[in-house]
Amino acid sequence: MSKKANLNTLPVEILAEIRKRAKAEWPDESDWQEDFINDEANGYIAFQTADFAGAAQFKNAIIADAMEYLDNWEARASHVQDELKAYLEIDATAPDDIPTDVIAQMKQEIAAEGDWFVIQLENLRRAIDGFRYVKATRERVAPIRDLLIRMEAIIGEECYNDNIRNYSSWGKWQGDGRSFRYPVMYIRNGKEEKRRSNLADLAHEELITGYYRFGANELNIYRSLMRIIDLLEAEFGFERPKIDN
Repeated sequence: MSKKANLNTLPVEILAEIRKRAKAEWPDESDWQEDFINDEANGYIAFQTADFAGAAQFKNAIIADAMEYLDNWEARASHVQDELKAYLEIDATAPDDIPTDVIAQMKQEIAAEGDWFVIQLENLRRAIDGFRYVKATRERVAPIRDLLIRMEAIIGEECYNDNIRNYSSWGKWQGDGRSFRYPVMYIRNGKEEKRRSNLADLAHEELITGYYRFGANELNIYRSLMRIIDLLEAEFGFERPKIDN
């Protein structure tokens, strides 16, 4: 149970409104009414005494949102505290492994979306995770990029369909079956791209998304090849090429 609120500190009209809602919510439960009144009173006090010292410029906006979107003092107080905590965490976020200008750009972009600070904080965390994923992927893929591309090309060129009927340019049947280069699907800028060659413009983290599509099924060819290289390295003494930093 929450601490006992000092009801005498509440404005008369606020206390009357809280009691009215308590009675409407639980007309025949006096104990529940008392708990509700106590919780709402504590919420009102917390809402009114919230410390905006670290985010004074956002005080009016945070309070306005709480009043507009929430219908009780306990929820409003919780919203204010969550927003203040999120804002301070965003402001203090400065990971050692991310350049200062990059983290500043991340904060600028999430702020431009205009969401509540709790949402901005989640977006910032996702951006940081994404940056670290890309960095780690580039470090893993860069030394073996050419090897991965060559290995995939070998596999992709071994496709054969014996249902293809072959005819010459003058219409003469020349037998069934044909080998062909299977296309690879890549995810680039959030969209799929089909390619069979010309991969130089793909970033390492885009290259690694490459997969074969078989109807409703997919085979993550580049990730599979990376696992094979990991196995060769761990069990058969394969040494990854070295690249200059």
